Amino acid sequence: MLDVDFALRSDRTMKALTGLSRVEFQLLCPVFDQALSKQIQSRRPDRQRKPGGGGKYRLGPVEAKLFFILMYVKCYPTFDVASVLYQVHRSRPHRWVQTWLPVLEQALGYAVVLPERRIDQVESFFTRFPLVKDLFLDGTERPIRRPQDTGRQKRHTHNNLLLTDADRRVLALSPTQPGARHDYALLKAWDFPPRLPPDVVCWTDLGFQGMKTDSPHLSIIQPKKKPKGRKLDAVDRFINTQKSRIRIRVEHAIGGVKRLAAVAQPYRNHTPKMEDQLMLVACGLWNFHLKCTN
Repeated sequence: MLDVDFALRSDRTMKALTGLSRVEFQLLCPVFDQALSKQIQSRRPDRQRKPGGGGKYRLGPVEAKLFFILMYVKCYPTFDVASVLYQVHRSRPHRWVQTWLPVLEQALGYAVVLPERRIDQVESFFTRFPLVKDLFLDGTERPIRRPQDTGRQKRHTHNNLLLTDADRRVLALSPTQPGARHDYALLKAWDFPPRLPPDVVCWTDLGFQGMKTDSPHLSIIQPKKKPKGRKLDAVDRFINTQKSRIRIRVEHAIGGVKRLAAVAQPYRNHTPKMEDQLMLVACGLWNFHLKCTN
């Protein structure tokens, strides 16, 4: 069985297995323990035996439970591999993931690091993020297994939109949608607000072409598109480069989220809505890492 105490001796080992340093792991432990206690109470409100009583789990301490679910999100092992690592039947890691992934999501909610899921309520959004003046918008895809009932041989993906700030925090995350949909179509389905505070600027790429025309009241900065059959002149190329150097922050945020293999490797779980939950947890863990390091 994996030894949490051995992993806690090295930041390098902890980051490789969980995506968090030793200090970040210790800070998340009591919050995870609080969320775990809430889950036990809600699942069995009539329970008479004290927490901890009854048959013993294979993973006893809360540190071991947190380590397992973080290791699953970071390394994304199959349940067969996890069963070998923990010397249990492969059904048990499956139950652990089903039980503790919602607990991890709730713990990140207690730590106030989960991104918003709705962005149409402008007042509440900027009440939570009052200092944000630059919003960076981009989409990210992740591969899924090719359905057996289709003849398409191309890559199949699902897509999310991320709204980040200049500090690379993920402020908002859109629902998971099929990757064949255009970024701007996803944005319109997400109900992006038609108005923002006058001092807030939204940075996008050319995947959101048409946004400036449809939302004239928004302050939007996009690169200039190359005219058909012609090249951009040197001035326009220079300006596009400067815009890209600022907008690169959203790419860094996406790269930080995708340090976790559960949202970078092809998705292979079958539980409904789990893919969206994994993406939400990955964004929350990235925000938690930034919160601990800043």
